[in-house]
Amino acid sequence: MENRAEPYKEKLANLKELPLADKNIRVAGIVTEYVETKHSEIQLIVVGGLSVEYYTTGQYATVDIDFVATSHEKIMEALVELGFERQGKDSYLKELQVSVEIPDNYLEGSYDKVRDVLTDDGCIVHMISPEDIFCDRLRALVHWKEKEQLKWMTKLYEANELDQDYIYSRLVGIKEKEVADVFFNAINEQEQ
Repeated sequence: MENRAEPYKEKLANLKELPLADKNIRVAGIVTEYVETKHSEIQLIVVGGLSVEYYTTGQYATVDIDFVATSHEKIMEALVELGFERQGKDSYLKELQVSVEIPDNYLEGSYDKVRDVLTDDGCIVHMISPEDIFCDRLRALVHWKEKEQLKWMTKLYEANELDQDYIYSRLVGIKEKEVADVFFNAINEQEQ
């Protein structure tokens, strides 16, 4: 019986010399295609740093790939078939120095706003929306006092046409809305 993972492993091996920023999105695409071909009921959605990297056109750098998806164990088994080593809840592909994590099985955001991104390998990566990543960064600023998130919120705003009505619909509590008001008012003042 033919090993269905072999062509995907070869594609991954061909990425070895690429810079991390180019490598991660392509690894995400290859992993997505393999897992979704093998398990049609699973949809992998990129969240976290790689989505910030994508939506800020490479201004943000990440060392791992975070997916949200159901069926964690099936995904982990598929990653092992692709040559990844399990390290607790994460998987690591030593040859490429790429780590994959499945931090949750539920997307904190809208499935309807997920964007499909075509990689240079012809694979599709399902990417959380820039608005939902903006909300994630805003929450990190508000609740965890991560001040550097303001920079990434600004870069997300500058590089994407964000649906502010949608963003406000996703915010929870007075504090999140107040921070969004301050952010968008400051941006509007700068643009005048």
